Amino acid sequence: MRILNILCGISVLFTTLAYAHLLHHHLFHIAPDFHPGAAFWAAYIPAVAAGILAFIGGCLLLKRTR
Repeated sequence: MRILNILCGISVLFTTLAYAHLLHHHLFHIAPDFHPGAAFWAAYIPAVAAGILAFIGGCLLLKRTR
C-alpha cells in the first residue's frame, strides 16, 4: 500500500505541474490586445486555488502522516 501512495503522489505532482504550465500559458501568452475582464478572473482564480490544493494533496500522499 505504501508504494501505491508514493506512485499516486508522484503522478498527482506531475499532473499539477502540467496544470500549472497550462495556466501559465493562458495568463502570460495571451494576445497583446486582450484585456482580461471580470469573467476571466472569476474563472482563473478558482483554477489557481484548485492547482494549489492538488499540489498539497500530492505532497500529503507522499508524506502519508498518521
